[in-house]
Amino acid sequence: MGNDDDDGGVDYAIEATRSVVSAWSVRRLPFEPQGWQRRFRDELRLALQALEPERGHGLIAEYDAPDDAFADVENVLLYNIGAGSYGHLLGPGLVCRRGSSTDGRHHVRYTLASAIPDPDPDATVVIGDLAADLGAQLPRTPGEWWMRLRPRTTIRTGRSGADRVADSFVLDLSVAGPDLPGRRAAGTVKALLDGVVSCFHAHDGSESDVLLPRLTSLGGDQAWELVCEPTSAVLGVRPLVRPHGKGIAWNPADERCHAFRVAFVCDTRWKVQAQLRVHASPDDEG
Repeated sequence: MGNDDDDGGVDYAIEATRSVVSAWSVRRLPFEPQGWQRRFRDELRLALQALEPERGHGLIAEYDAPDDAFADVENVLLYNIGAGSYGHLLGPGLVCRRGSSTDGRHHVRYTLASAIPDPDPDATVVIGDLAADLGAQLPRTPGEWWMRLRPRTTIRTGRSGADRVADSFVLDLSVAGPDLPGRRAAGTVKALLDGVVSCFHAHDGSESDVLLPRLTSLGGDQAWELVCEPTSAVLGVRPLVRPHGKGIAWNPADERCHAFRVAFVCDTRWKVQAQLRVHASPDDEG
C-alpha cells in the first residue's frame, strides 16, 4: 500500500504479511493527523488489525527516525495509532525501540515474536528500580501510578538528582495481574510509562499555589513534598507537573526513553516492577 502526493511523489508506503507490518513516511505520524497522514494512520491501523497472533506471541514495535527530534517512542508507535489496532497482539508483552534511519524517512515496523527480548542488551547499568504490590486495584492515570509507585522507588548508590542525570535510558517493566490480555493491557501502557518515568524526576517547585492543593487531593498531605523531593531524580528536576483544566498534567522526559519492555504476567493481585537502565559510561567501567 502507498500514497501518491499531488506532486507525483510518494508520502508513505505500507507492507504487511501475516506476522509483520512495516511502513515508512516522509514525516512522523502525529497524534491528530490530517490529509495523507490521516490516511496513512488509518491504513496502518487496518494492517495491524489484520495481523494473526499466535498463542504466547507478543509484539516488537520499532521506530527508526532520520533525525534526533524529541519524540516519545510510545506515542509514535502506540498512542498515535490507537490501542484498538494492536491490543490483540500483546500476549505476554511488548518491546518498543527507537533507532536511526539513513534514507531521510520515518520507518515503523511491528513484528509478532514468540519471545519478548531485552529492549537494549547494551544498557547494563541499573540506576533505579521500583517494586510495588498494588493489591486489588490497578491505577488508571499517570498521577495514580506515580502516587502508588513513588514511595517504592529506589536509586543505586552514587546516583542522585544532584549527581549524574541520565540523558538517555531504557525501561524494563513487568506488570502482574488477574485480567491483562488484549485492549486492557494496551490501554494501561501509556499511563504506566508516564507514571514510572515521573518517579525518577523531581518537580522544580513551580506553580505551587495551584498545584499543591491538587496534589494533596491526589495523594494526601505529603504529595507536594514527595513530588519535589530530589533524591530519586536520576532523570533530573523539571516542571514535572502543571495545571491542566481543574486537574494536573504530568510532564516526564519520556522522549529520552529510547527503548522499553513491558511484560505481562498472570497473578491474583496487581503488582509492578521496573528497572531504569543506561549504557555504561567510562566512570562506570573504571
